Amino acid sequence: MNTETDKLNRIGEILQDENFRESFEAVSLALSIQDEEDRDWQLLNIIHWLLKGGDWQKAFGIAQLMSENYEKSESLREIANYLASIGHLEKAFYVFAEAEKASISENLSAWQKAELLHKIAKSLWKVKSYYRADEVWQKAIEIARDGEESESLQNSLDSSSVLAEIAENFASEDRIERAFSLAQNIKNIGKRERALNSISEHSQQVKKVA
Repeated sequence: MNTETDKLNRIGEILQDENFRESFEAVSLALSIQDEEDRDWQLLNIIHWLLKGGDWQKAFGIAQLMSENYEKSESLREIANYLASIGHLEKAFYVFAEAEKASISENLSAWQKAELLHKIAKSLWKVKSYYRADEVWQKAIEIARDGEESESLQNSLDSSSVLAEIAENFASEDRIERAFSLAQNIKNIGKRERALNSISEHSQQVKKVA
């Protein structure tokens, strides 16, 4: 297959099938794609496909072949989620740690790092690893706050967005005091006000239920 389009089409055909013996061909084609973003996106799709078939070992191996970028951390987190879902918690925590390492790659902007860490923390919280989740959230908050001070207005805005997401997530877990404390210090006024309003609404709902 000579063109990138041919490769993408063939990968698509393989992923529509449930014949996981063709995974080697799919991976080989993906790795031969020149554009790094397209290559890693296809590898992420292959990982999703393999996890659907229960082959987390092969999925983990493929994740190691990915560039140090957003998709690598996401892939590892999803593999860890799968491991946790089938009761392999020790292996899951190892892969969560690998996802965390990938999330702080120098290739990523501050808001991307913070967002990835936030997602990892949510996954850890879901498997009741509360202390570790809070450690990861604290790291995400510190990185996002640094990002708010970025010379790039977009990076600053996106970092404020991540802080708002984290604050609203705290509220959804009925951690209202921590949610308010975080939201009140968001740099962007619009993001701060929307987060505070959302948290306030959730707090009122909690009181009504109580």
